[in-house]
Amino acid sequence: MQSPVIFWFRNDLRLHDNPALSRAIETGKPVVLVFIFDEKWFVENPLGFPSMGEFRKQFLTDTLFQLQKKIANAGSHLLVFTGNVNEILAKLYSQINASAIYATKEYAHDEILAESELKKKVALKLFSGNMLFPPESLPFLPETSPFYYTRFKNRVWELGHSVSQVENIIKIPSINTILNKELEKKLTELPVSDNNLRFTGGEDAAMAHYYSWITADGLNRYLETRNQLIGSHFSSHLAPWLSNGSLSVRWLWHKIHAYAKEHSVNEESLVTFCEQLIWREYYRYIMMRYGNKLFWTKGLRQSEHGMFDDIETFNHWKNGITGQPIVDALMRELLHTGFMSNRGRMLVSYYLAKELKVNWQWGAAWFENRLIDYEVYNNYGNWAYQSGRGTDSRVNRRFNLQKQAEKFDPDGTFRKKWLG
Repeated sequence: MQSPVIFWFRNDLRLHDNPALSRAIETGKPVVLVFIFDEKWFVENPLGFPSMGEFRKQFLTDTLFQLQKKIANAGSHLLVFTGNVNEILAKLYSQINASAIYATKEYAHDEILAESELKKKVALKLFSGNMLFPPESLPFLPETSPFYYTRFKNRVWELGHSVSQVENIIKIPSINTILNKELEKKLTELPVSDNNLRFTGGEDAAMAHYYSWITADGLNRYLETRNQLIGSHFSSHLAPWLSNGSLSVRWLWHKIHAYAKEHSVNEESLVTFCEQLIWREYYRYIMMRYGNKLFWTKGLRQSEHGMFDDIETFNHWKNGITGQPIVDALMRELLHTGFMSNRGRMLVSYYLAKELKVNWQWGAAWFENRLIDYEVYNNYGNWAYQSGRGTDSRVNRRFNLQKQAEKFDPDGTFRKKWLG
């Protein structure tokens, strides 16, 4: 029998436009499909909560449940484990005598270290798949990537026409994988969820949401709706599926441009939407350039401005009981739903870091726990930015929260909903 290859699903939980999976299938060998719940995700930090909270875990579980169905329709099955990622992969690799492990490359510090360690034990083949502009496509090296967003955007904007996709996966060559007892113990059965989330996991749900949004004139109205705090079609709400890769950003890029060509779309709305996708790219390059410096308390700027480890004030903020109405309403929405608007994230992160002067890393950790659409790059990049420790050119930027509330919640509907 041919030696199989392993495909390790990470933040690419889809069969459409998945370059690494396509490369694994192109070997012509049987492909063993694997996803691993990293045991570190569920360990409480010193603040008393794990990095993955119940909303993101449920959304991820629902996504995997749907992915299993799609994989079954393609003639294969998905093995889901819980435990130490590298140990499980190395043991499976050895047990089935695999020739290689294929996966989509990540660019955050911890993930790079884990990849380096895994390469010592297995033949690990990594491919770009979750970026519009992967490093190999750019005319500059990641370590020379522009520090400021506008300069980065100007360098990559003209490359938008060259964004490519790969064909959808229809058939996956499979084998019956018999696991030893040690690996069997780490197998995880996905429960059928009584989903009460605002979002349904999986690539089919992602595409259904996209078509619902686009046909409701969402792209055309994006410029006027993106900063709203409440409503069914404000912003695009595509971030949850982009974050775990059940929706390809490259697929989305092609779809919105094709739609804009066929319909009379507001040019400013199209450009603004594209710019938001480029922010995702930008923070990945900031992470590539600076590595774990983005996680330092003093940030990329080595800021000496005082911040304090004030747990009481932090708990008031995270539970929405600061006495600042717009902040409290936003934080309660996050606490109870796992969602917060883009404008809301700017306001509450500013408030914690610059007005309450509480350690910004604590806020970033709470967002990591609560947000359904958490991504390490955007989350820590935005928190460093809003706290004056990242790439904002105006490090002393201030918000008048009363004016922000009047502008984005003029009749108080959002505050009434969450504050009563």
